[in-house]
Amino acid sequence: MSRENGNKHKARKTKVADKNPSLIKEIFSDLLMTHWLLSVLVVLFIASAMLQARTSHETRMAVAKWQNLRDESQQQQIEWQALRLEMSSLTEADRISRLARKQLNMIKVTSKNEKIISL
Repeated sequence: MSRENGNKHKARKTKVADKNPSLIKEIFSDLLMTHWLLSVLVVLFIASAMLQARTSHETRMAVAKWQNLRDESQQQQIEWQALRLEMSSLTEADRISRLARKQLNMIKVTSKNEKIISL
């Protein structure tokens, strides 16, 4: 008998569970069945908001990367200008030295041809 009582008890629990659906299921079924257009609009609104957040994040990341590249470019331009200035100063000194040797017959001073004049 106890076995039959156990089976009856399980059958009653199953029937009771089937008769009393959860509140959440009821709410969602009501929304989907009677207000399907509103449900679709809500889903589209949420998807749109998520896409906007993603796009904003990607835009911020791109702007930050662009600023870093711009700063790096400015640094490289400064370095390039310094190198050009150094190059022009080196070539200018060499040019003056060449002209002095050629036009004024100047020679490079060594320890053999050095003369010290005291005043």
